[in-house]
Amino acid sequence: MAPIWVHTPSVGEYLTVKPLLELLKENNYRLVITYSSPRAGDFMKMQHLGEAYIRFPLWGLITGISVKRFLQKYRPRALILVESDRYPALLGAKVPKKLIVNARISDKSFKFLQALRALYRPLFAQFDAILCKDEKTLKRFQSLGVPPERLKVCGNLKAVFKPKLKEVDLYFPPDRRVITAGSTHRGEEEIVLSAFGEIKKRYPNAVLVIAPRHVERSKEVFKLAKRFFPHLSISLRSRVEGTFGGDILILDTLGELLHFYKHSAVAFVGGSLVPVGGHNLLEPAYFGKPVLFGPHVGKFEDLVFLLEELGLAFPVKGKEDFVKTALGLLEKPPTPKGDLKAISERILNCYARTLMQLL
Repeated sequence: MAPIWVHTPSVGEYLTVKPLLELLKENNYRLVITYSSPRAGDFMKMQHLGEAYIRFPLWGLITGISVKRFLQKYRPRALILVESDRYPALLGAKVPKKLIVNARISDKSFKFLQALRALYRPLFAQFDAILCKDEKTLKRFQSLGVPPERLKVCGNLKAVFKPKLKEVDLYFPPDRRVITAGSTHRGEEEIVLSAFGEIKKRYPNAVLVIAPRHVERSKEVFKLAKRFFPHLSISLRSRVEGTFGGDILILDTLGELLHFYKHSAVAFVGGSLVPVGGHNLLEPAYFGKPVLFGPHVGKFEDLVFLLEELGLAFPVKGKEDFVKTALGLLEKPPTPKGDLKAISERILNCYARTLMQLL
């Protein structure tokens, strides 16, 4: 059977579509993945869903040479284009079935596409289905001349989250109020620890869990916590089993962060108080936990909107915001306005159902 060709511009788009690719793989579809970012190579080499991972250099996309060579070699039965690469050679590739998933059009791109509507209208018309992340995107494709019957809103694939919980032999006494700071970076732990000192004054039973983004920094963070609080009980996760009755726990193990999010009262997602771009805000929200995050969430802006709709988004600018917000949440925990698990399943099912019908 001929393979399905999946084009993801970079790592972000690949991660977005990964749950859908896993579903296709489970149904025995052959997948060949192409990408265009020169920085994605090392990441793609570690993936296993595709039979091959092939980079299309910019010149190869502009001239169409990469697309032509790919088609001659693999003769795919379908093209699944993820999000927004719009090189004419790519859009116009001669493939029996063509789809765009998690389709989006930014304001800047919309002006560009409108200006070149005569070029892009026949290219978009070749697609059997364009599955959009929201109504705004669907209306923009309509205004570009795409027939309404080929357009559908399935929701944002970035909201699809399938957690793999690891069995963990560590819990907290029932009277403890756990605050978990996950995927933290240097410069954030100082803010979190300083804020925790203030929170501890109001809630002596508060416990702080810190999971550094890079586990090799765990001992560094442990020493930092000791300097902040020489009289508190502070432990590395690897040295604790059963019930943790201390004050601060530093994760120096892999794959356990979700467990601690699940058992938290409040969560903070790192990479957001320093200019990293944030990390996956859905991880604590999946368990209905309020999510604190800093101003640097450029990589996950779409997820912020989703968390706002669920009533689980709590932006903070620094220590003072962190303390005030966390205390408010500990005093009055929010009730989620929706079930992220149900939303995730509905979005994935919409994409999967449409793909299976067309493929």
